[in-house]
Amino acid sequence: MQLRKTLTLACGLLASTAVLAARSDWRQMTVGHFHLYSTMRDSKTRDVARQLQAFEKTVGEILRTKDGLPDVPTVIYILDYGDFQRYCADGPGTIGVFYERPYVNVITINGDLDFGTVKVTVFHEYTHFIQRNSSTSKMPPWFKEGYAELFSSFELKGNKVTLGEVPAGETIYRERWIPMERLLAVKQSDPEYRAERLAPQFYAESWALVHLLLFDDESLTRPTDYYLTNLNIGVSEPDAFAQAFPFDKKGLDERLQKLIKDRLIRVKTITYAEGVSVDNAPISAMTAIQADAQMARMALQIGLQKKIAAPLAAAALKENLSDPAVRALSARIAADGGGREDIEDLARALEKGGTNDPQLRIDIAATLLSLSQSKVSGNRAFAILDDLVHTDSAPLEAIGLWAEAAQMTQVDWAKMVPVLESNAARAPHKTDLLRALAGVHERLGEADKARECYDRIILLSDNPAERLWAQKQEDSGRRR
Repeated sequence: MQLRKTLTLACGLLASTAVLAARSDWRQMTVGHFHLYSTMRDSKTRDVARQLQAFEKTVGEILRTKDGLPDVPTVIYILDYGDFQRYCADGPGTIGVFYERPYVNVITINGDLDFGTVKVTVFHEYTHFIQRNSSTSKMPPWFKEGYAELFSSFELKGNKVTLGEVPAGETIYRERWIPMERLLAVKQSDPEYRAERLAPQFYAESWALVHLLLFDDESLTRPTDYYLTNLNIGVSEPDAFAQAFPFDKKGLDERLQKLIKDRLIRVKTITYAEGVSVDNAPISAMTAIQADAQMARMALQIGLQKKIAAPLAAAALKENLSDPAVRALSARIAADGGGREDIEDLARALEKGGTNDPQLRIDIAATLLSLSQSKVSGNRAFAILDDLVHTDSAPLEAIGLWAEAAQMTQVDWAKMVPVLESNAARAPHKTDLLRALAGVHERLGEADKARECYDRIILLSDNPAERLWAQKQEDSGRRR
């Protein structure tokens, strides 16, 4: 998802062709779930990491459920202007992009801008990620966007966090006022949500409305919860509103306009006894080869395989033909685009145990499975990943590929169940491992357990096609 355009940049896009840059100023660091690749100096990179850590801790605590947040990494690429415009921006004014993938989140940022400018949009989109992975409730667009706008105002100073200030760039125009009757009815397909001319007013009013309901008037907290609960279970919007609130929508208009006119809002402050420190987290310089390879991986992660990832990977490989990690990544990118590179020596070594590098194993296994969906490829990929998936906190992508490989070969299905169950629990709102677990239960003849997985997929998935698929699987299981 493109981070909303809060800036207008004068220059247009550079050419989209991959150009080898002298990426000699990169550094990397890992803090919790966050992996940062940055062109900024160490102190600024640490400051970004500190703010992200504090944000996840604060918002995750406020939105916490029994499921917890998914145990997936969030990779942040803080790029120089040239790389960002060349590979990430999809239009003038784009300052960052957020991608949520099954096993990773990817955030790309124009690092030539001050992070204070970019963080509003980063925090907005990260709030959406937390929303999607902490609740099964289906919220209306005004609430989802207003809530994300509310948390985008997050500020960290020392050990003190503030929430609720007006986000940077937020402006409400009285002459463009969207009446509450309409605002509450807006769907994601409507122009107020999607059109660049109308969306800013919708976002700003949604922010003000959520602020009023959750921060400014405590008497409205319970009615708001009742209203949203009824919407989630299928009560029509007009009926849900009438049953929850002691006033009509015209009255809500008046309350919200008074809040805006008076310019008096409540701000929440949270103080952490020990503060939020990342000063002891190691940060290290990257070689140009490592940086070029990481750019290629970024392009693979965000779905730009042929156009961008392949030339970048080829350039990195040319710089170091003997590096196993670069070879594996290049082969994976090639296979994803229908090509083939020779990594037979790496595959054979990994089948015997080879290296403990999880990413190398993942890339080689993914390459084998992309090249062929045969029993031979399944056997090889399964062998490469099998000992890795039985380690503590194995990458969830490795679990997913391991389960995919198992479908092509003969394995002990009963031994797969505890691995899939425990790892699906690490990302309780992700459906990929649930699909694999359901398939294993089917093979074991455990129809009731398979139906439990299908039921959860139907509850969790935002994808109508996936929900329909799960419903058909569940129905077919009942007919057998």
